[in-house]
Amino acid sequence: MPADRGGRAPVPGPPDGISAVLFDLDGTLLDSFQSHLEVYRATLARFGIPLDGERFRRLYTPDWNDFYRRVGLPREHWEAASAVWLEAAAAHHPRPFTGVRDALERLRGRFRLGIVTAGSRTRVRADLERGALAGFFQVVVTADDVREPKPAPEGLHLALRSLGLAAGRALYVGDTGADYDFARAAGVTFVAVTSAFAAPRRRERFRRLDAVTDLPGYLAVA
Repeated sequence: MPADRGGRAPVPGPPDGISAVLFDLDGTLLDSFQSHLEVYRATLARFGIPLDGERFRRLYTPDWNDFYRRVGLPREHWEAASAVWLEAAAAHHPRPFTGVRDALERLRGRFRLGIVTAGSRTRVRADLERGALAGFFQVVVTADDVREPKPAPEGLHLALRSLGLAAGRALYVGDTGADYDFARAAGVTFVAVTSAFAAPRRRERFRRLDAVTDLPGYLAVA
């Protein structure tokens, strides 16, 4: 495989045989970085911990408890913080990125679609309904459906079983390195989209598209 001008081998496109596309939600389909920042900032303020956008992006992980650990919140406050987070999140309504619905419409003509996310079931389903996205997906797996959060592969395994597919038949679309680790642990092909949740890096182990709207072209969907 030839190297690009930067000396790195190009990341290959998706393999043949993909029949399902599974998506992360926040930062991938939903423009939710600012709302998540505000919710986490309000939550941590209850415990005397400041949070700005740069620190949030640097420490962010889909696993709530791991994020609390990273920002220095003592373990005995994690359960209370999660309750505060859910209360604060109810006032925020992130919307889909521009063009997401059109992209999903094109994709579902060829692929089965699903959501596998670390968000809570109530919040995820409300966001999907509010954004007129719910009807696109044959399976939705949330944090409430699994025992182990990302990057443990349980959520993807559950989605694959629901669709009756082997791991090699699915593509997972996310926006962070944690999503890549998640897909890799499940044996699922991964592609990322550019996201405010992911700090820019010169080198990544995976292909990153500019947006979900580029996915139909990447998958050669007419």
